[in-house]
Amino acid sequence: MSTRRILTLARRVIQQLAADRRTVALILIVPLVVMTVAGILIRAESGATAVGIIMNDEGAVIPLGSREVNLGQNLSDNLSGLSDSFRVEVLDAATARAGLDAGNLDAVITLPADFSAQAVQTRELNIPVEYEGSNPMTARLLEGLLTRAAIQTLAGLTLIGGLDLTTPPVHLQATYRYGSADFDTMDYLAPVFIGLFVFLFVFILTSVAFLRERSAGTLERLQATPIRRAEIVTGYMLGFALFALAQSLIILGYTIWGLNVHYTGSLAVIFVVEFLLALMAVNLGIFFSTFARNEFQVVQFIPLVIVTQILLSGALWPIKDMPAWLQPVAWLMPLTHANRALRDVMIKGFDLAQIAPFVLALAAFAAAFVALAALTVRRGVSA
Repeated sequence: MSTRRILTLARRVIQQLAADRRTVALILIVPLVVMTVAGILIRAESGATAVGIIMNDEGAVIPLGSREVNLGQNLSDNLSGLSDSFRVEVLDAATARAGLDAGNLDAVITLPADFSAQAVQTRELNIPVEYEGSNPMTARLLEGLLTRAAIQTLAGLTLIGGLDLTTPPVHLQATYRYGSADFDTMDYLAPVFIGLFVFLFVFILTSVAFLRERSAGTLERLQATPIRRAEIVTGYMLGFALFALAQSLIILGYTIWGLNVHYTGSLAVIFVVEFLLALMAVNLGIFFSTFARNEFQVVQFIPLVIVTQILLSGALWPIKDMPAWLQPVAWLMPLTHANRALRDVMIKGFDLAQIAPFVLALAAFAAAFVALAALTVRRGVSA
């Protein structure tokens, strides 16, 4: 083995990479951007879990000692004391319902007028709770916290009334505003995976294929004809759209039937969102390919274009928990609108009219990147 030959080869690789300023810039800058965004999100304070209580409990008198107790109020106090990140609000029925529908509340507990009386009589707590349900993980967390608070409430009843409740029974009568008890973590993440994989693979396919067209001189020959730049971009977009359509159908079908993911909305609406995202990824791929000289540079765009969007799209961190100055940036990401639309359809059962703002945003992104790609395609030919 010759050390000289090894060093000569290593020197050639170093010189080749160092001469490519775009590659050097991507290697140095992109990791810093991604790590900065990730660091900000990880250190951001998570939002409070919010529970609304409709308090109708009139209290009851404990037979031993004739002491009056309001277990509904005790339950509310115990819930409030569980954690600083746990927010409990006593609300009227209309306000609680509106908060649940808007996603401002994670659950609503309705305590009837005879809540305390029934607990004293039966020596068990029956707690009607309605979960918002769009995030099964939050529902599981709340289930454990509610059970813990209920046990504390019954323990207090034991001390006051002398009742023997060493193993206090607690029954959560759970219903779901969205989804059901069958929904699990995979059902919550599936809409994100659908959008992510469609966006990622269509972006890579388009970027590499369009770059090869430019490298082969096809675009340069087209520029010598009367065809306009917008026509070039639109033609390529329609050509790539066929493969994007096939990929969208495969990903959606495998997610629903292969992985047995639960959904409540229309498959047609899900596909509309998915296909719009794919079209946007096609145009984005054409646009970014004009700034790349080879496939290696296309791959280096992935952390900047894809990973940053994953971090900011609400897939891992809720947008409402992000710093206030970062939230508008998150809504400038196409994947944010796609994730929100797909979750609203698959988990909440929304129709096309209810997700219209997100669909229109995706269409606007697709149109904008068509225009940007048309403006840069001549630059890409001469690069």
